[in-house]
Amino acid sequence: MELAELVGLIGRALDAGSFERAAALAFRLREHTVRAFGVEHPNTLEALSLEAFVAHRSENHRVATTTCLELARIRFLRSDPRAREELTRAVAAWRLVDDVPFAVEHGQALLGLWTALVERHGPAPEDAELMRRVNRRIHGLANAPGGHVTGVA
Repeated sequence: MELAELVGLIGRALDAGSFERAAALAFRLREHTVRAFGVEHPNTLEALSLEAFVAHRSENHRVATTTCLELARIRFLRSDPRAREELTRAVAAWRLVDDVPFAVEHGQALLGLWTALVERHGPAPEDAELMRRVNRRIHGLANAPGGHVTGVA
């Protein structure tokens, strides 16, 4: 099956509200591009981005967060200026996660990557406020009743 055909199937599944099918097809697309082109190839990065979008549309915020964060890391390591954009998407998905340990762990990962990005490329105007919001949420979750999470700075 051609990549374009697979992308079309994903789009049709999303349009029909078949989110599980769309997610399975997006995963298949990414796996195919990894095997065919490698992890950092532009086609693979686009497949990963599509997989994150499908997770977002499916309201699978954990997967959307993890996938966007993975994409941001790859782009950061490649000095791709779109790393900041991917991090912004990861934060948007992360803010919707209600699993406290996951949210704290991935919030810390977001802050770590964002800090590295700012150190390498300098801050963007929105960076400071976004990082404050992430930090506030991490601390709020970690200090909430029942939010016993270890390793929180």
